[in-house]
Amino acid sequence: MLLKHVCFLISVSWILTIFIDAQIVNLSNNNPIKEALFLHNTTAFSNNSRDKCMWRAVNNQKAVCPDPDINFILYAESKKEFVDTYENDWLRQSSWNDTKENILIVHGYAGGDDTLPISVLRDAYIATGRYNVWLLDWGPLCQPPCYAAAVHNMKAVARCAGEFLTAMRFSGMQTDRTTCVGHSLGAHICGLISHYVLFRLHRIIALDPARPLIPVQSRLTAGDASAVHAIHTNAGHYGEMGKSGHVDFCVNGGRIQPYCESTENESLCSHVWAICYLAESLHTELVKKAEPCSRRCPTGSRPGHRVGFPVLMGQPTPLSTTGSYCVHDDQPPFCPKQPGAPGDKRCCIK
Repeated sequence: MLLKHVCFLISVSWILTIFIDAQIVNLSNNNPIKEALFLHNTTAFSNNSRDKCMWRAVNNQKAVCPDPDINFILYAESKKEFVDTYENDWLRQSSWNDTKENILIVHGYAGGDDTLPISVLRDAYIATGRYNVWLLDWGPLCQPPCYAAAVHNMKAVARCAGEFLTAMRFSGMQTDRTTCVGHSLGAHICGLISHYVLFRLHRIIALDPARPLIPVQSRLTAGDASAVHAIHTNAGHYGEMGKSGHVDFCVNGGRIQPYCESTENESLCSHVWAICYLAESLHTELVKKAEPCSRRCPTGSRPGHRVGFPVLMGQPTPLSTTGSYCVHDDQPPFCPKQPGAPGDKRCCIK
C-alpha cells in the first residue's frame, strides 16, 4: 500500500513538472520582462534537468543550518548586506536600524534575490525608506524543473529561517515588529517557520499561497502567527482555495484577474500579480479598500455581502481584522497611470 502511495506521488510530481515546463515554453515568445514576471527568464535554466534537482534533509543529523544554498540579505540605508550567521555581533555591525519595522520577504518557485517577480516587491519596500528589508534567497533549492523538490525543501528552508530569526532576536531584533511576506511557496515557508522557533511570529502576509502538491502539514494556517493575512488572486489553480489566514482577501473573484485574460497563461499571470497588489498597498493613495463578503475564495460571480466595514488590503490591514473580504478592480495593480506616477512598469500588462 505504501509503495502504491509513493508511486502515485511520484507520478503526480512528474505530471505537474511536465505541465509547468509546458507553461514555461508557451511563454517563451514574450518580451523579457513579461517572461520573467510569469516565472523566470527561462534561458537561464536551458541546461537544467531533473537529475540535477536538489533535495534537502530535514529533522535528522544531515539537516544543517546555515546552508550554503540559503542566504539572508539585508537591504538598509541603500546597502545590500549578506548575513553572516557565524558572526554573533553581525546585526549590530550592519546597517540595520532598530527604529524601523522588519520585513522578511520569501520568494516562490524559480525565484531568487534579483529575479522577477519578487524584486518588484523588494524594491517597493526599499523605496519607502520605512523598513529594514530582509530577503530569504533559497533560489538554488527551487530551480526549474524541480517543483516537487522545491516543495520538499520548504521545511529545510523554514528551519534555517527559524534559526536565523532566533539569532537576530537574540541580537536585539524585535520579532513583534517583524512581518514575513511570502509569495506562492514562500507563503507556506513563512508559516512553517513557526514550527522551528520558540516565540510567536508577529504577522504573515501570504500572496496567493501555492496549491499544487502542498501536503496538509505544510500548508499555511491562521495558527502560524498572531496575524495571518492572505491575498488570493488565482485560487483553485496555482493558488490555494478557501481560508488560509485570519483575513482572506479575494481579488476579482479570486480565480482569474480580468487584465490577465488577454495573456498567454491567465492563471499564471493571476498568480504572479498578487505581488503587485501588495507593492501598491505601500502607497496611501493607491491602496485598495476591500468589502466584507460571506464566501471563501474563489467566490464565483456572487461573492455575497456581509455586515461590516471595509478595510485596507495589504500592508496597512489592521492586525485585529478577521474574516473574508472582496476587492473588485479591473486594472493591473501598481501600474503607473502616467509618467512620474507611483508604480512599477513591470506590473503593467502591455
